[in-house]
Amino acid sequence: MTYKNITILTALFMALATTAALADYVSPGLGSVISIDQLVSQSGGAVTGSDGMYQVHDSVVISLNDRLDVAPGQTLTFMDTSGLIGLEIHGSLRALGSMENPILMTGNLANPGSWRGLDFNGTNAGSEFHLNHVEIAYAKLAVDVFGGDILLENCDIHDSLEKVIDISSANGVITDCHLHHNQQRTVTMTLTSSPTFENCVLDNNNQENSSPYPYFNVGLQGVNSPTIRGCTIEGSGNEISGGMAFWASCNALVENNSISGCGYGILCYSTGANPTLLGNTIFDNTIHPDTVNWGFGVACNGNNAPILMENEIKGHWYGVAATNGGQPNLGNVVNDYPGDDGRNFIHDNGLNGNIVGFYNNTPLDQMAQFNYWGVLDPEDVVYHQFDDPTLGFVNFIPEGNYTNVPDTQVPSILESVSAFPNPFNPRVEIKLALAQESHVSVVVMDLAGHLVRELQVGQLGGGEHVLFWNGNDRQGQASASGIYFYRVVAGNETTTGKLMLVR
Repeated sequence: MTYKNITILTALFMALATTAALADYVSPGLGSVISIDQLVSQSGGAVTGSDGMYQVHDSVVISLNDRLDVAPGQTLTFMDTSGLIGLEIHGSLRALGSMENPILMTGNLANPGSWRGLDFNGTNAGSEFHLNHVEIAYAKLAVDVFGGDILLENCDIHDSLEKVIDISSANGVITDCHLHHNQQRTVTMTLTSSPTFENCVLDNNNQENSSPYPYFNVGLQGVNSPTIRGCTIEGSGNEISGGMAFWASCNALVENNSISGCGYGILCYSTGANPTLLGNTIFDNTIHPDTVNWGFGVACNGNNAPILMENEIKGHWYGVAATNGGQPNLGNVVNDYPGDDGRNFIHDNGLNGNIVGFYNNTPLDQMAQFNYWGVLDPEDVVYHQFDDPTLGFVNFIPEGNYTNVPDTQVPSILESVSAFPNPFNPRVEIKLALAQESHVSVVVMDLAGHLVRELQVGQLGGGEHVLFWNGNDRQGQASASGIYFYRVVAGNETTTGKLMLVR
């Protein structure tokens, strides 16, 4: 045999060996419920390991009718460096850990994108995708969903490369999850997807900071109308990250969220991006140096008309901006619909000494009734026809006042309440400023409303006060990681806020 033939045979053998190494294991599709230990015995080396510690060497495909169960405390390490190995679910996946015994799915290298992630193609009526107390680390695309409803609870997803959660033609519920320190996109929804996100914390994402990725990016194709409720977004210094963006047709409900530290708060773009923004706190989204196109609390760019009610918008270059046909409804007490009666608190927004609560950069008339603007004369903070005759008129009469704004936004005794750092470990600082002496109660509660710890009960003088919670309950025992609430009562006024303890 010639040297040339040996070389050809050697190359052919190596190619065949490489192909075999990358072959997927496909479950039989016979209605089986498969454990990880069964995968070890049945997958022909695709999955190895024992005693809760497993290595995934080739992609695993769970066929229609089959279900893969991952037990509490198990660890799946994907032995990959190219981002090709992952779990592909056509049937069902149940990965149900617990607070005491979470499940870990991670790459063998601590590099974002070192394994592919979880793919759910749940077009079958019996398909299921349920994760509870699962940590997903270093994936290329952590959770990729097409066509099925998902349930994610108490999950910690971090250090992904391209996307954290990508939902296409699908719905579901994502609750009490922490999405953080990911490289590029955080959450994307398109092709008629309307999931619910509740009580999630999204911080320190878009770490690459090279493309303008909002933390929630909704739309482009189909009518996408998610519910985003009770979530906390903290931009954390990555300047070209936005809080939320709604593209094209959308009727989302965005309720009781907190957005801060981003390049902007909420953007409604193109035609029909009409979310309802209710009771959100949007503040200090001015980390991008471009003061013309960034730094707004809420912007409507295009033919869209979101409803804003009972939001607090503060600390921006522009509180609310309308351009290119945008027509946000900041309050209409003339019509019979009670869900657009304003009561927004738009204050302390401005640039270079010019206070801008609402910037109407369109020829359209705008409704902005029954809001509190933080000044004696709203004309001083509304830029419209009186400032430039080519612009439309903003109707801000009647105005709101302190009594019309929720107590959590404009307290007369509680000048301010803040918690830092949040998420926290080992302790959080709760700072409150009182306009006058008052009887004050400050307590920490769990998600069920049970009392965890009393921090203050009794008289406090006017001025600033700092209280600390070290994460222990009334018996001095360490509380578990998770979401808690603080409640501050001063006189007849009450305000609450969310805390996240991460041990």
